[in-house]
Amino acid sequence: MSLALGLAVTLSGCSTAGTTAVDIDGLPGVWTGSGGGRVEFHADGRFSMKGIPAASIAFTWSEPRNGATRVSGAGTWRQDDVAEDSLQLMIEAGGSFPTDEEVATLMVAEDGPPQVLFFSTNVDKPHGYEIKKNP
Repeated sequence: MSLALGLAVTLSGCSTAGTTAVDIDGLPGVWTGSGGGRVEFHADGRFSMKGIPAASIAFTWSEPRNGATRVSGAGTWRQDDVAEDSLQLMIEAGGSFPTDEEVATLMVAEDGPPQVLFFSTNVDKPHGYEIKKNP
């Protein structure tokens, strides 16, 4: 009985989050999340986003303009140098961001195809707002 219970707990906790490399080749295109959030990745390393819940991003240096609850912006993306399961979004000044010092992290929530990515917020709530690539 306890073996079956242990196996059930183990299987229910299985997830690829934070363990699967981001599919860089499959990244370019439009990705959307619930409530209208949208991120568009370009093959040249640029991105734009809009409608992303502000609570999805762990703000390091500045808060979004006017206390926005959903943010927009643009910048460049790159795969993390150390962790292939992470994608760094370097957000430029403009849109909801008064400075070019913010960085958002995306990680793999579900391996694909297509992959599901999520904004990693902080250690207390590592699995945040999910986005999926539009067909």
